[in-house]
Amino acid sequence: MEATTKGQGSRVKGQERRETGLTPLAPSPLSLDPSRKRVLVLASTFPRWANDTEPPFVYNLCRSLVDDFDVTVLAPQAPGSKPVETMDGVTVHRFGYFWPAGLQKLAYGGMLPNLKRNRWLWAQVPFFLLAEFLAARSIVGREDIDVIHAHWLVPQGVVGALLSKVTGKPVVVTAHGADVYGASGGIKDRLKRWALRRTARVTAVSQDLASAIDRLMGEDTPVEVISMGVDTERFRPATGPSELRRNLGDGPVILFVGRLAEKKGVRYLLEAMPAVLTEAPDAMLVIVGDGPLRAELEAQARALSITHNVRFEGAKRPDELPAYYHAADVFAGPSIVAEGGDTESFGLVFAEAMACGCPVIASNVGGVGDIVKDGETGLLVAQKDPEALAVGICRVLADETLRARLRRGGLAHIQTSYTQTAIAARYTQLLEGVAA
Repeated sequence: MEATTKGQGSRVKGQERRETGLTPLAPSPLSLDPSRKRVLVLASTFPRWANDTEPPFVYNLCRSLVDDFDVTVLAPQAPGSKPVETMDGVTVHRFGYFWPAGLQKLAYGGMLPNLKRNRWLWAQVPFFLLAEFLAARSIVGREDIDVIHAHWLVPQGVVGALLSKVTGKPVVVTAHGADVYGASGGIKDRLKRWALRRTARVTAVSQDLASAIDRLMGEDTPVEVISMGVDTERFRPATGPSELRRNLGDGPVILFVGRLAEKKGVRYLLEAMPAVLTEAPDAMLVIVGDGPLRAELEAQARALSITHNVRFEGAKRPDELPAYYHAADVFAGPSIVAEGGDTESFGLVFAEAMACGCPVIASNVGGVGDIVKDGETGLLVAQKDPEALAVGICRVLADETLRARLRRGGLAHIQTSYTQTAIAARYTQLLEGVAA
């Protein structure tokens, strides 16, 4: 693997890091400018259609790159998605990987949670890898791709490394978390190491994740730490009273946004609520998101007799989320290290909350500490500790001076280091260097 250059967000040995089935594919509309480099992005999480509730961070990065590159994305099919379309200047191809199409349930909603929930889905993994590789190889040859950007070490990093070996095109791999923290051991780790050694450059969304890559490789590995960015045109402080807030009651509002999966730790937030309600009886916990644990969490709320103080709002589109951040007095992210080792690699929702001026309290796990600086941009508490979580929430709710300080610190932190523009500029520099 080629070493990174010495610079912001990179490390060489001995130096510290600093944050900083198969569907026929239609041709993509390409630029007539021969000087523009062509990037193929491989992703397993990507909006399936306009205003989808799937996390859009890869899409947001791609559309921020179109001023400098011709960007083509290859993502899995989903029921109702188009096989090929253009979204904000990004050409999107979607490949099928299993038959009949209705059984394609490996991607979307989190590949690792899907595999844990339905073990039979492991049978689809070889088909997924083969289908993605064949579709990607076709695009690389037809569109004369200059560089491949694979999001997630597994499976896209493995596919990208194989593509690089076959086509000679360089590949950049971005690790996002579950691809390193979870699904580990045995052949899975060997595949990851094989891919990393055949990668031109590696990026990780947090310093903790980069350190996990070191442990996986058993050596210092050149990794550049570049998070995903926040669209600060969408996520920004409110300019007037919150209309949504009027529908949430007169008491303080505690907000959670994310998938209702084990590593998000929502059960501990529910366990903290009775203690919170002793201090703020009219407090409302608003849970935005969906996932495999929703029914279980709703049952837990009933067992705790707090249903009048908890609202499950379901998944929301990205354009709907700012209203929730504006309505909240505090954002709570009680992430944990899940069984199997998966945890929060960065937590883009914390950055979105801060960008909207919402104070944040979070568990000190994974890469959360990169963005939540205790007492400066938010509060950090121990994971799986409802009592500590309740104390932190009550402290923020009761102290307007603290809330104001966390708002200012969080907003400044985002505007300095995590805007979509700043992150896209770093990826533009990296991809141009690799393509050259």
